[in-house]
Amino acid sequence: MIVIENAINPSMLMAAWATWPDRKWPGWHHYKSKDADKYGTKSRHDIPFASMSCIMDMIAVASSHVIEGCFPDLELHGAGMHMIPPGGYLRKHLDSSVMESTGWRREYSCVLGVNPHWGGWGGRFVMDGEEPISPEFNQMILFRTGEESFHQVTDVEGTVSRCTLAVFFWSHGSVGSNPRTQAKFFHE
Repeated sequence: MIVIENAINPSMLMAAWATWPDRKWPGWHHYKSKDADKYGTKSRHDIPFASMSCIMDMIAVASSHVIEGCFPDLELHGAGMHMIPPGGYLRKHLDSSVMESTGWRREYSCVLGVNPHWGGWGGRFVMDGEEPISPEFNQMILFRTGEESFHQVTDVEGTVSRCTLAVFFWSHGSVGSNPRTQAKFFHE
């Protein structure tokens, strides 16, 4: 796992924050189950300009850290804007590793904190074997996906939603993730 502080232009990220939609926005898909209570964008075409610009900057920064043969999914399948509301969570899981429509294999997940002042309201990113990471403004987490990449987001406390941008890097299958078609949740 790589953590990059001050990852992109902070002024552009503040513009993304200023135009961040609320929970009633029709561009959100609400994932609500025992394993997740979060919102994610339905289509890259719905993403506000400032957030899309930040995602492109994330790709530029992360590209120097991924192995050769990986490429970003510019359609943002499962990526884009994510928001976990107060009381929301994302339980321990493995990310899906095969995009069924293309056969691509996910190699890396990249997440950027958008909230300018988090205030310690939970929502920590926890990867097995690593220290928990609070979702700080302009802090990017890049991690390799695979059969051992269990991670979660702890419950969000307080009155503010945890807002992040995400992009995934894929391969044509030659770089090495094990094929898993859907996200796999771990229940203790």
